[in-house]
Amino acid sequence: MKKMMWIVVVWLTCFACAFAESAADDSTGHDDTRIFHVYDDVDLISTIKFQYGRPRIIIKSVFPQLESDTDRQGITNFNQLVLNVVNTKITEYKQQVASNQDLQKKIPKEQLKNDLYVDYDTSFVQSGKHPIISIRFSVQGYIGGMAHPYHHHVVLNYDLENDKSIELSDLFIPESNYLAVLSEYTRGMLAKRLTNANLLEDGTAPTPANFKNWNIKPNGLLITFDEAQVAPYVEGAQTVLVPYSVLKKIVAHDAPIASCVTNKRRCSRSNLLTGGFIDEANRTSVKSSHMAAKAKRPVMEKMPPLALR
Repeated sequence: MKKMMWIVVVWLTCFACAFAESAADDSTGHDDTRIFHVYDDVDLISTIKFQYGRPRIIIKSVFPQLESDTDRQGITNFNQLVLNVVNTKITEYKQQVASNQDLQKKIPKEQLKNDLYVDYDTSFVQSGKHPIISIRFSVQGYIGGMAHPYHHHVVLNYDLENDKSIELSDLFIPESNYLAVLSEYTRGMLAKRLTNANLLEDGTAPTPANFKNWNIKPNGLLITFDEAQVAPYVEGAQTVLVPYSVLKKIVAHDAPIASCVTNKRRCSRSNLLTGGFIDEANRTSVKSSHMAAKAKRPVMEKMPPLALR
C-alpha cells in the first residue's frame, strides 16, 4: 500500500512539473481593462497583457483598443494596427533573446532574466472633420547579459473618420522642405539643454529617419528623439514640441491638422489622454471590474488633463 501511494505521489509530481514546463513555453494572457471616453460613442480600452516564455521571459504590454456601439471601420482597422505594432515588438524581442542563447547559457539560472515592457501615451484631437488619435508606444527591453536595457519608440497617428494612417508628409505642402523646418527648430531648442554637438547635428539632420517619431497634439507636433540619437544614452530620449505657429506657412490647406493650425482654441478644447495612467488606475481596478460585470457598458471615466510626455 505504501509503495502504491509513493508511486502515485511521484506520478503526480512529474505530471505537475511537465505541466509547468509546458505552460512556461506558451504565451498566457491576463487582461486588466479600464474604459475611458474619447468622443461621440467611442471609448478607449486600455489593456494589460502578461506573457511568459523560456528562458525566463516576462513580457508586459499595455496598449489601447477602441470600442463603439456603431459600425466604424476606422476603429476596427486602428485596433488591428495597434495589435500589429505590439505583436511585432514581441516577436522581435523573442528573436533577440534566441540569438543570445549562447551568452545566456553562461548566466546562472537564478540571475537570468529577460524582460520586455511596452506602454503607450495617447492624444486625441478633433480637427474639423478629422477625429485623430495619436499613439506613442514606449518599448523597454532587457536581455540577460546586456549591460543595460534598451528603449525606443514607435508612433501611430490615425484619422478615424477617413480610416487611414497619417504620414508626416501628409501634413505639409508638397516640396515645402518641411524636414528642414523641423530640423532647424528642434536643433535650436535642443541646443539650449544638450552639449554634444556632433550627436545633436547628426540626430536632427533633415532626414525621414530622424523624424520618424512624431505625434499630433492640439498645440503642435511632438517630436521624440530616441536615446543616443541627439544625446548620450544616459540622458535618455529627448522631446521637442514644435508649435503650429512655426509650421503654419507650410501646412497643407487640406491636411488633417489644418483646423488646429487655423483654430488653436478649438483643438485645445479637445480631450487629451495619456497611457502611463494605467498603473495608477489599477488602484481602483477591482471596484471598476465589479461595476463592469453588472452593466452592459461600464460607467465611463474622464481622463485627467494630461498630454504626451
